[in-house]
Amino acid sequence: MTAAVRLLAPDEAGDEVLVDDLVRVINGAYAVGEAGLWLEGTTRTASGEIAEAVRSGGILAATLEGRIVGCAYVWPLDARTADLGLVSVEPARWGNGVGRQLVRSAEALMRSRGVTIMQLELLVPKGWDHPEKDRLRAWYTRLGYRVVRTAPFEQVAAHLASRLATPCAFLVFRKPLAEVPGPAAP
Repeated sequence: MTAAVRLLAPDEAGDEVLVDDLVRVINGAYAVGEAGLWLEGTTRTASGEIAEAVRSGGILAATLEGRIVGCAYVWPLDARTADLGLVSVEPARWGNGVGRQLVRSAEALMRSRGVTIMQLELLVPKGWDHPEKDRLRAWYTRLGYRVVRTAPFEQVAAHLASRLATPCAFLVFRKPLAEVPGPAAP
């Protein structure tokens, strides 16, 4: 079954049920995907942060049977580069193509806005392998993303350093956004 993916309108930030659904999906996915990286009780996000992301016009939501099952957040870093974050799918839906649809939709949206490079950061532990992070690294690689550098945690999210349960860094991935071929000229 294919999920419907749509860009949320900024005025939807006031819809508390919608925002709470997004927070549920994000925190559920990150609880599994980042288990052991954060101190117990740490959640990835809260309603205020997600309402602001919706207000910015950069949240894509995936729905199945009228229920939000995934989301992603895109925002410009500069005139030609956008960042892709909060790619989240309910763990029960992992492996069903929802994440791929979200990433492709985010890339198409940014491409339509003139962006030529998509970037994302993947949090990884230092000194040990995390099975979910290894899975995500391989998945992003299959989608065409390549690691361009490793960034110290403090360089990306210094304000969250006190919540880490283990030393971490970010793998910074980039992908050139090729133009989608249009119909041939007559």
